[in-house]
Amino acid sequence: MLTINPDKKYHLIGIGGDGMSGLARVLLQLGARVVGSDIREDPNTKVLRNAGAEVYVGHRSSNLARDVDAVVVSSAISDDNVEVREAKSRGIPVQERLTAMAKLMEEKKSLAVAGTHGKTTTTTMASTLFEFGGKDPTYMIGANCDQLDGNAKLGDGEHFISEVDESDGHFTQLRPDLSVITNIGKDHLDTYKNQDEILEGFKEFARQSEETIICADDRNSRKLCDVLSSPFTFGIDSKGDITAQNISQAGVHTSFDLCFRGNKMGRVNLPAPGKHNVYNALAAISLGYKSGMDFSIMIDIMEEFQLPKRRFQILQNNGSIIVDDYAHLPREIEVTLNAVKEGWDPNRILAVFQPHRFSRTKHINGQFGNSFKSADMVVITGIYPASETPIPGVTSQLIQKSVEKKKKSGVYRILEREELYSFVENTMEEGDFLIGLGAGDINQFTRSLAES
Repeated sequence: MLTINPDKKYHLIGIGGDGMSGLARVLLQLGARVVGSDIREDPNTKVLRNAGAEVYVGHRSSNLARDVDAVVVSSAISDDNVEVREAKSRGIPVQERLTAMAKLMEEKKSLAVAGTHGKTTTTTMASTLFEFGGKDPTYMIGANCDQLDGNAKLGDGEHFISEVDESDGHFTQLRPDLSVITNIGKDHLDTYKNQDEILEGFKEFARQSEETIICADDRNSRKLCDVLSSPFTFGIDSKGDITAQNISQAGVHTSFDLCFRGNKMGRVNLPAPGKHNVYNALAAISLGYKSGMDFSIMIDIMEEFQLPKRRFQILQNNGSIIVDDYAHLPREIEVTLNAVKEGWDPNRILAVFQPHRFSRTKHINGQFGNSFKSADMVVITGIYPASETPIPGVTSQLIQKSVEKKKKSGVYRILEREELYSFVENTMEEGDFLIGLGAGDINQFTRSLAES
């Protein structure tokens, strides 16, 4: 296993990704020399350059300097990547990001946030609580947040808060002191055979954790009780150690009574819309409580919370509203659109969805039928491939057909970006609420639309 040494030089392949850039920032703050590459320039690579990293655009064997001590790869990087092959041919150790993160976590009290939905927002909430609660934590988050000055920080405190991705199945290598599992759904079926295998992965992760926090309302998470004798629980509809009652939403703000084992601790005024963000807040507050934080302090901090980038990011609010959101799984889309319907009274809700990955579309395209029931109009774009190559017969039309089974009208499929601009600009009316949904580059469309 890779040993993190501040005197060494690390080459990160896929350095611009949210997870990899966070690791790079922590390595730089440790004093290590950091080099890396990515297929394109983006805000993360620019930030890393300013912080002292050497970043190449494009993957080439010549990027790998002679004095590199170790190579770290993103989960999106395949074994046939030219830089990976070059490293192996030269005998340079190659490790995955999660392995490197595991070594960093060993140095502090590790708090890991896992789950199918809500990981990034929950990790951001927990990091915010610890940062502004005087804990000076180290954290690594899967998105940038202005309030936290980015997506990662090396702190002097005892806690290391990290988002843990289950996509490649390697999260079972981690042994956190305290973990939270937000929920367990069906995703990454290119890695897992079925829902049962996904559940087994989370069970193994829970076994490896010293203590685990789970959502009492989530049916699959409750199955972890097979391996957890007395987990700490949070919920809304079920009894839990920490619960939310009397939830109300007005626009982007959601408020609720925070209760600990039946006793009201105070009312949380959260600047984040929807019941799903209440769950995220309860998970983060549970981590804070288990780490010795007072409820009153956490309630105060939550009032100033800022969502990370691309999580319900309001780009325009001048009669019509335009929002960019990262939701890309069926359940995420459903709860996000429900939050729009609950918190606003728009003329119409217009959803523009960019499917993410061919493999994901292949495996779960039939699950999107109910996701858009709160939308008045749905536009589905082409699939954002991420690092994948196309799969014959797998197109966004599969999702379109799934949605059309539930919505008999108002469903469109537009592949060309210019045609999409023209269609939306000619269709959108005063008082409409447009939300761009997806984990790809749909944010470029929503941002350009808001700026036009």
